[in-house]
Amino acid sequence: MTVHQQAYEVGAFAQYLRDLVARLDPGRGWYGVFARRDPAGMRSCLDGVEIPPWDVVESLLADLAALHGARFAEQVSVRAAALYSASAAAHDRRPGGRQELVHRLELMVREQHRAAERLRGTGPGAPDPAEPDALAWARDDHDRATARCTELRKRLAAVAAPEGWFRA
Repeated sequence: MTVHQQAYEVGAFAQYLRDLVARLDPGRGWYGVFARRDPAGMRSCLDGVEIPPWDVVESLLADLAALHGARFAEQVSVRAAALYSASAAAHDRRPGGRQELVHRLELMVREQHRAAERLRGTGPGAPDPAEPDALAWARDDHDRATARCTELRKRLAAVAAPEGWFRA
């Protein structure tokens, strides 16, 4: 795959993502949550610098379904999945892509552990009983971290060189 093809695939998904969020209210729904919690990360994804985790894309599609109906969101999700897969594969196969995946997986495993500690009420940021949403956020953070670890492992497996491929 050429660098031009890789750039095209990443750019095509980024444009799709920009078109998708243009239909959403940045102050509401999951898009609003992502924009508030990680504005720089959201911008990087919209610019095509980063590939968002699939759970983020699914959440944006859920926002779209709330606004335009489930049937419409189901139709556009097929294109979203195809563009996402091509973009992620191109992004992962660029120079340094595998190492970036390894680094992201390490970070996400740590996030998963932190969220699990918060769920148990033992770690920093443990849910305060006086704050009813804290437990829900801890659960959401853990679920997302778990899904992202699974996704990153699959992406890593897809870019791993087959056993014996390199000469000794």
